[in-house]
Amino acid sequence: MPAQATSEALLQVALQAGASLGGELDACRGASRALNGRLTLEAALNQLLAGQPCRFRLDSRGAILIVAAPPGRPQPHTPPPLAPRPPVAAAAAPAPTTVAVGELVVTAGRRAELPGRTPYAISALRGSDLPRLGVTDIPALASLVAGMTVTNLGPGRDKVLLRGLSDGAYTGVTQSTVSLYLDDVPVTYNAPDPDLRLIDVDRVEVMRGPQGTLYGGGTMGGIVRVVTNRPDLDTYSGEATAGLSYTLSGGINTSLEAVANMPVLPGRVALRAAAYQEHWSGFIDDVNLGLKHVNSGGRDGARLAVRAQVTDDWSVTLGGIHQSINTDDTQYVLAGLGRLQRANSVREPHDNDFDEVSATVEGGGRWGRVVFSLARLLHHYDSRYDATPAVGAFTDQPGAAAFDDSRRVDLLVSELTLSSSPDERWRWLAGAFASSGRVDAQSTLDQLSPAPAQLYAETRVDHIREVAVYGETAYDLTSRLNAVVGLRWFSFAFSTDSLVTQGPGSRTFSDSGEANGFSPKFSLRYQPNGRTTYYVQAAEGYRPAGFNTAGPVGETFDGSSGGLRRQFDADELWNYEVGAKLQLMDGRVQLRLAAFYAVWGAIQSDQYLPSGLPYAVNVGDGANRGLEAEIDWRLSPAWRLRAAALVDDPQLTRVNPNFQSKPDAGLPGVTSGSVSAALSYRRPLTGSLEFRADAEAAYLGHSNVAFAPQSSSQSGGYATARISVALEAPHWAVSAFVDNPANSSANTFAFGNPFRIGRQKVITPLRPLTAGVNLTMRF
Repeated sequence: MPAQATSEALLQVALQAGASLGGELDACRGASRALNGRLTLEAALNQLLAGQPCRFRLDSRGAILIVAAPPGRPQPHTPPPLAPRPPVAAAAAPAPTTVAVGELVVTAGRRAELPGRTPYAISALRGSDLPRLGVTDIPALASLVAGMTVTNLGPGRDKVLLRGLSDGAYTGVTQSTVSLYLDDVPVTYNAPDPDLRLIDVDRVEVMRGPQGTLYGGGTMGGIVRVVTNRPDLDTYSGEATAGLSYTLSGGINTSLEAVANMPVLPGRVALRAAAYQEHWSGFIDDVNLGLKHVNSGGRDGARLAVRAQVTDDWSVTLGGIHQSINTDDTQYVLAGLGRLQRANSVREPHDNDFDEVSATVEGGGRWGRVVFSLARLLHHYDSRYDATPAVGAFTDQPGAAAFDDSRRVDLLVSELTLSSSPDERWRWLAGAFASSGRVDAQSTLDQLSPAPAQLYAETRVDHIREVAVYGETAYDLTSRLNAVVGLRWFSFAFSTDSLVTQGPGSRTFSDSGEANGFSPKFSLRYQPNGRTTYYVQAAEGYRPAGFNTAGPVGETFDGSSGGLRRQFDADELWNYEVGAKLQLMDGRVQLRLAAFYAVWGAIQSDQYLPSGLPYAVNVGDGANRGLEAEIDWRLSPAWRLRAAALVDDPQLTRVNPNFQSKPDAGLPGVTSGSVSAALSYRRPLTGSLEFRADAEAAYLGHSNVAFAPQSSSQSGGYATARISVALEAPHWAVSAFVDNPANSSANTFAFGNPFRIGRQKVITPLRPLTAGVNLTMRF
């Protein structure tokens, strides 16, 4: 590590060690000395804080706690790098009055920060906590994070929403409102969540509100960023986990995963690999097809990273990932039949394949830091839907029909960020972004009986190109008051080519467009002491326009007499927010509160025609206001409580006269309230053995699946729960869990497929009670 601001150096040490950091960081001032070599955490901190008016302490959980040194007694320097911690570092120094136990260092704001000091709403979950909380993918996070909603269409088909900012429950041609990131690379554009398994993860960061300044279009609701563990340059390590569980009304589920870290040139080059395979049993029976457990499936994948420390200040990381999800059928049932039954004429399988290769270069010095990333990703997903209920829109001959939709996203992205030293009164960050993408879509509607025939087909190609430059500057108006101003200039270029065939008729379409603009942000942060942060913020988010091409050949596209418009317009969202972040009871309680008001103009939304074919429309203007809270409370050394809640009022304030909706329909797919809580208990047993117990519960309010609600389109109003116990030792762990212990079959998502909308009530039930065990071995 180069010589740099002490506060920045502490964050970098915490990042390298994978440790939490808290306490009186403001007590450490000036610049640190450079660090080089293989150091223990204690030795690194001793060298780093030599001569500083602050001390460090490591608690029993490995958290780094910083406290002010008594007057005239700066932290001493211990020259031997691998020497035991000197007495002064562990001595009975005055107990810290400000201890953020459990706070992770986060980097979603493009620089290392503590969540409790950021002037925006962010949640961070430690990767080591995820397995025992049963979190294996993004959808499982929803019950732990305030204001997070994930549709429940099925693995690899879901849509992520944050803070009630919903453009609808369907995924189509519009850009997502929440951007998903794997390390420094966006993994979605207008595709569903690829549902990457959260294996070997350092942390997950959920950043709310529009992030257009730092992250560009498609971040109106915020970003979800998965940060993986970096290759360790010095230590050989590995871990393997096997899981076995059973689902009532279903069958046996299995999972295997393994992680290995291997220094190739100790201290210089290391490789880290992770691989996994899992199978889940179906629990839904199709009485029409005479099949049981139709919605079974599996997920397998691997991730590889190679990290090279080229010089003391610069490193290069190369990475690659592959994942495949294959499901035999969707997971909805039909009202009026048995509890977990439906009656389809066609099975509805889904395949979702995701591949990515990336390269990241990072380094810096006392002046600041630079990060450059380049990535290529391929996302290919195929879905089939039973189109029998809507076959009459295409032919007079009744019979079974299937709609097949295949999409392939090919995206190249690059980004460069430069940031100044964080220890100056005036700080800055600058960046440049470029992406080029192509989306190939092929959809067909085929009649399967009484005689095979193609009723409809479309081939569509979209090209998307974006360049942007952005900057953010922060200035300390006083020692306690800080102002941040950010601005992003962006330029979009998009084009669409389409060919639709329907029987003897056909229709072609070719057009292009471009958009340029600015996305600003402003915030004020007031920190009266090291325990409290207050902030106000205003920020903008945006999404580019696009084209409609699907629909029967005879469909009108003029938009003047209720017809479908060929082009849907760009939309824009402004969010105004005030928040507070408090550390109470000597840092044992961390509390985050936020009140927000969002104004959304010309909302883009993916919808379906009466024929069941997709289109996009600007449904009108909307707004949402709400209160959000999260608390992390160390009740005692053994007990920890985490809770989150959101109360909001998402509304459609102005209706597009060419779109049938109700002004009081609200924004679909999100509830007006949700609450969750997780209680953890840990107790040391004999030797190094430890007992853990965790209990989680969450409640989601009611929601509508569409802007024009019908009696069959409501879902929500249900609770979920999970209980787990574990025995852990340094080299092994065994755990047992029960998901959905009440065996609830609540309706989580009132949508099955686009050809059933308004025709039959659909229910997507929770997975029935599932109990299982996991065994982990470490070396």
